Amino acid sequence: MSDKKIKIADNPSIKELKSVLPIVKGIKLLTSSLKKLGLAGRKTNSIHDAVSDILKEEKNLYLPDQFNEAFSDKGWIVTNSFSMEVMSKALKLKTEGEEEAAEEEIISWFTEDNINLFAIHRSKPFNKASDRWTQLREALSLTIEQRYMAAVPLILIACDGFASDVIGTSPFEKNVDLSSFDSIVGHHSSLPKLIGKVIKGVRKSSDEELSIPLRHGILHGRSLGYANKIVCYKSWLLMIALVDWAIDVSSEKERKKELEHRQNFNLKEFRIQRKKLKEDRRIMDSFQTIEWLPPFGNDLKPDIPANSFIAFLEAWKNKNYGKMAKHSMKSINESHGQLAGIIRNDAELAELIKYEIKHIKQNSVARSEAKVFMQGKNINGIVVEGEFDILAFRYTVDDEIAMPDDRGVWLVQQNCIFHLMHASPANLQ
Repeated sequence: MSDKKIKIADNPSIKELKSVLPIVKGIKLLTSSLKKLGLAGRKTNSIHDAVSDILKEEKNLYLPDQFNEAFSDKGWIVTNSFSMEVMSKALKLKTEGEEEAAEEEIISWFTEDNINLFAIHRSKPFNKASDRWTQLREALSLTIEQRYMAAVPLILIACDGFASDVIGTSPFEKNVDLSSFDSIVGHHSSLPKLIGKVIKGVRKSSDEELSIPLRHGILHGRSLGYANKIVCYKSWLLMIALVDWAIDVSSEKERKKELEHRQNFNLKEFRIQRKKLKEDRRIMDSFQTIEWLPPFGNDLKPDIPANSFIAFLEAWKNKNYGKMAKHSMKSINESHGQLAGIIRNDAELAELIKYEIKHIKQNSVARSEAKVFMQGKNINGIVVEGEFDILAFRYTVDDEIAMPDDRGVWLVQQNCIFHLMHASPANLQ
């Protein structure tokens, strides 16, 4: 069978789930009969509800293939991070002939928070140069300001560098293998197809408006009609897809081993996990912003971001780099001691003299931001002061973004050290 005929629904993990569907359907038929006969007790009703929920999701097994078939020619592909709900709505609109509305539905997913989480924060562990973070943050700021002419090249440059860090070569080279075992984004109809469109050759300069981020034409100054929203968000999609792909590649050996050793489908475990995911999604969708204002006393609840902001800043002021590291975000496989050493090297160039937290806002289950007045010495030893925005994210012990029901801790993004280090009286006015 040609690889091109193998669908995402043929991935081993999806095939494994599909193989038990006949059993699940049989269970539902049995429990339905018992219910009709009035013989269903609490346990039977519970099993009936569980298998009914599983069967409702059966259509989602084929949704990634359907989405790629409908939209990949236009440069929209499915990734591990992309919303099933958005895909389903977009497909429905396209089926109804509303192609423009379908594309707007897809674009609606590319919010600042989604780009920040899926393209920037999750890329951090793979970056071999710390300024990649700054590069991507700048690209996001330009995107929000609708300055697409500057944003698009920056995103494409970041994509190239990021993927090169992962595989040692540019993802835009011919015949680069971007496949990944049992992967949605690594399937030939997803990231490899998008890359194929992006690397299309451009022979001459043109002002013609683009709808695909043609990497060679844009970065070599030949395709000048790229400065629009569609091209910009497809560029971000490329970055998100590369991050999802990098995560899949890094876990490939473990996932193969897990699949080889998994012999029986555990319905109870699946049901528990699925229930957790649904509850996580419900909590995330219904989350309302929480705000804290000073004074911040000792009566703060343990699991709130304010505690980590305070502990981090207090440790910084007291030059306790080990404690700063305890409350800081870290990269994959980076020990506490290594992080403390990195922070020491940076913080010694940005002395914090005093601080005052003005306002803390938690705007999602895993993201919080604080506005903080800081006075300190910059890299030149000059005393500077002003208000700074500092971010914190909630992480599990495995260094993953914590979902609502996960045990997690708030960790501060330490680039605030860099901001103070390079601050000047002029740029803080």
